[in-house]
Amino acid sequence: MANLCHEIRCLLVNCLINMSQATVLLPFLWMVIGIEVCIVKLCAANLNLPMYYSCAIVDDEQHAIDVLHDYIEDIRFLKLFSAFNNPFDALRIISACDKIDFLFLDIDMDGMKGTELSQHLRSKARFVIYASAYLENDVRKIDSSFECYLGKPISMKRFAGTIDKLIRLNNLPIKNENSL
Repeated sequence: MANLCHEIRCLLVNCLINMSQATVLLPFLWMVIGIEVCIVKLCAANLNLPMYYSCAIVDDEQHAIDVLHDYIEDIRFLKLFSAFNNPFDALRIISACDKIDFLFLDIDMDGMKGTELSQHLRSKARFVIYASAYLENDVRKIDSSFECYLGKPISMKRFAGTIDKLIRLNNLPIKNENSL
């Protein structure tokens, strides 16, 4: 299937190159580009490669949500499913949905600690990543079942490194930079 997709893509690119001088056919060129995008999506679907990894953020501080949201947007293969500033809303909505890939949890939230929320949502998240001002060793004493820890304030370098580490250690497919 991958070879067929590649051959079709090459044919379309050759059509674009050969027709690029014909300005009369400009609308056709846009149609061919649209077909190529559809083929890329179809090939990814048929190879069972998701176009992105889904993320959810639970933190009672809006600034922390905004920082993580910006970092998620900066990585093409991540997509924010939802962000919650209330752990009870997160529990209700995430429990009712399909499994997400990355769950970012603050530890110290009003009403329910992130460690408690993690126990409820563990089966709904491929990876639980604590994002907290607590020291990592203190967090490990509270809950040893999480995959990673991001100390606040979170840098983009540390965020991207954590995502990369989890993907590589678990032999997950690396998303193609050309995927949407």
